[in-house]
Amino acid sequence: MRARAIVLLCAVAALTMSGCSSPPAEEPGVSATVLVHSGEASLDTADATRTLDDGDVVVEGDVIRVDGDDAVVELTWSDGAVTRLGPATVFTVGQPDARLGTRGTQDGGMSWNRLAASDDAAATSTAAADPAAGVPYALDIVGADRAEGRGPLFLVDCTQSPCRILGTGGTADIGSETTFRRGKVDTVVDSGAPASWGELMTDPWAQENAELDEDADFVPVVDLFADADPSRAVLDGTFDVLRTYKTSDCSGPGCSGIIRHAPGDTRELVYSFHQDCAVEPCSASVDTQTVDAFTDQISDATAPLVAGAEDYTWGTDSELPICQYDDATGTHETGRASNVIRWQVTPSKAEVRNGVFVVTELTGDTHARYTVVEPTAIPGCEQFERTWSSSSDLVLTKREG
Repeated sequence: MRARAIVLLCAVAALTMSGCSSPPAEEPGVSATVLVHSGEASLDTADATRTLDDGDVVVEGDVIRVDGDDAVVELTWSDGAVTRLGPATVFTVGQPDARLGTRGTQDGGMSWNRLAASDDAAATSTAAADPAAGVPYALDIVGADRAEGRGPLFLVDCTQSPCRILGTGGTADIGSETTFRRGKVDTVVDSGAPASWGELMTDPWAQENAELDEDADFVPVVDLFADADPSRAVLDGTFDVLRTYKTSDCSGPGCSGIIRHAPGDTRELVYSFHQDCAVEPCSASVDTQTVDAFTDQISDATAPLVAGAEDYTWGTDSELPICQYDDATGTHETGRASNVIRWQVTPSKAEVRNGVFVVTELTGDTHARYTVVEPTAIPGCEQFERTWSSSSDLVLTKREG
């Protein structure tokens, strides 16, 4: 009887004061609207499989299959974020607003992921100060667990194994933080080690997504790199080089013919850097210049370019005869010497030129060493034997254009 009396009381109150209001209606969950920029997309639901069209809305559990060599299928989430799916991607839509929620599960292919255009810079700086804050953006990845980005942009490339997670930002103030969980262990790609321009933007699919970002009023990718560390820029093109001599040491009878520059002397040279991506993986080379120690003439050479975490190195190795002599049977050689030259340079300045983040200045040094590896065997030829080394500082400045 007591329970029934309470119900009656509420009913009366509802007639007079609306004091017994109904529970608030649940807000709809986050969903996504489809836009097929290129390629084809199909949808597997619990009931059927059909072609996806522009304007279709997908919800948790829907499976999207993307086909076409240059396919770009965009999911615009109701909270303003965007997921773009590339060729050969299978994407199962998740529930982003659930506890530990995810935008979905990616199986193969590629995805380009951005926060809401109005929130990406703010959410990035918030996450940098407090990783638990901001707007989480998570993807589950088949074979790799989860990538969670709190920065403006990250790309998941599963066209190779293991999948690559490329996060990008600018300086530490606006850098991105992307957590990649593999085997239940979290590793973080943060503003100290984000993707380089070359890693992110050499692929035409990524370039198309960058253009779509600008059309959608996201922070342009070039702006994300505007204040980035120069080591993340592309090294390509022709550079004017100022070589400043530092040291020159020589021992042995053959030193008398060497031209030895005083510390502080300078020489102008030209280096050119090249990227060849006609065959995967891309290869890099440098057209470098050396100065002959006897004639002071410049010689050209091409060497493979080795990229480190923050610097570039290359070198030339040659073995030369020490002495040539003539006798009744002709011209002969005796003795062998090793001539090794090494270069190491670090990007010191970079800027956006013609829509690409490029290295505009490098600093470093070069070292050369000439040593006898096989002494001469003919009397009189020992006068040409020597051990010689030199070092110089380098400043490389990219030409305009």
